[in-house]
Amino acid sequence: MPRPDVAIVSPYPPAGSRHAGRSGVASYAGNLARALGERGLRVTVVAPSEPDLPAGREQDGPVTVERRFRRGPRAVPAAARLALATGAPVVHVQHELFLYGGTAAMPGLLPGLGMLRAAGVGPVVTMHHAVDPAGVDAEFARLHGVRAPRAAVRAGLAAVQATIGRLARRVIVHEPAFASVVRDATVVPHGVEGIASAPGATGAAPGASPAAEGEPDSEDDLRLTLLCFGFLAPYKGLELALEAASLAAEDVRLLVVGGEHPRFAEAGAPFGERLRARWPGVGEFAGYVPDAELPGWFARADLALFLYRRPFATSGALALAAAHGLPALLSPPLAKVVGAPGELVAPSAAPALAARLRALAADRAALEPLRRRSAELTRDRSWATVAGRHAEIYREVRCA
Repeated sequence: MPRPDVAIVSPYPPAGSRHAGRSGVASYAGNLARALGERGLRVTVVAPSEPDLPAGREQDGPVTVERRFRRGPRAVPAAARLALATGAPVVHVQHELFLYGGTAAMPGLLPGLGMLRAAGVGPVVTMHHAVDPAGVDAEFARLHGVRAPRAAVRAGLAAVQATIGRLARRVIVHEPAFASVVRDATVVPHGVEGIASAPGATGAAPGASPAAEGEPDSEDDLRLTLLCFGFLAPYKGLELALEAASLAAEDVRLLVVGGEHPRFAEAGAPFGERLRARWPGVGEFAGYVPDAELPGWFARADLALFLYRRPFATSGALALAAAHGLPALLSPPLAKVVGAPGELVAPSAAPALAARLRALAADRAALEPLRRRSAELTRDRSWATVAGRHAEIYREVRCA
């Protein structure tokens, strides 16, 4: 087969799907690889094997996917060898803490990236997690299920990020707020997917009973419908959303759409079960939703909530919701990361957030300025634009 123009090392969703896999990085890689292919680049993705997917080669449109290495201590060196075997002149590694097998995989990062640099194929590394080691405190450890001593975690993070900065020919982060974590990082925003159906389209979510046009069909339709979307994980601030919804129950309903985050599900009791037990009957938990059904859920909602407590990455879920025309409220830390205006900042205390939600339920016209400001967050972030910027970086790395 022809030599690819770039080999991407990353988890990858099942062929034909976008929002599946163990991490949002899989969705990101799927969108990036397809967008590069649509620009005419030959793309091979070297992905870890998955228990529910066949190992080996598969074709996803213009993208060749090779699922041939296992997560664990040898994951990154094994992926590097496989990427080199494709003959690609540039190798692009998607990096996230815990992505290739947790802390056990981190020691393999240095030899893996060193192998790629020595071969002159870059590497380019996208850091989906960018963490200031000084911010690793007790709350960080609790939210991310880190049990090692915090001093060791700080030292480990600093070493990993310094290794990436030293061995990568180019480091990409998604937001300007993360550029200071690694020296000379390049900011390329997270892409935004095209919309299959326009905001407000008639496609209804499973279980929904669409009203006759202009006429609500139930008491629920008079309430402000809130949406929390994405993997269920402790750092997402879902507790605040549920508590505020319980306080404003007569005026709002809360939809929680997304499956358990695999990393937290494997570590103990599923997080969603704990939330349902603590706030019984408050939120409607949909679980994992297939790609084809997502537009219906977005159309069903009036407002999205992204209340991340300690963001260390940009939010692909926020970009997708805004692209579907949903207004959003963001936690102050997430708003700071993505540069959101003050109108989109949600109160951090449940009573104040409940009051804000009641006010929006009483005055739906107030959602429109929020919708416009939310849409501004996705400007110039089409996957075609993002793929074009990546193609430029690959050319610069080849020429260097």
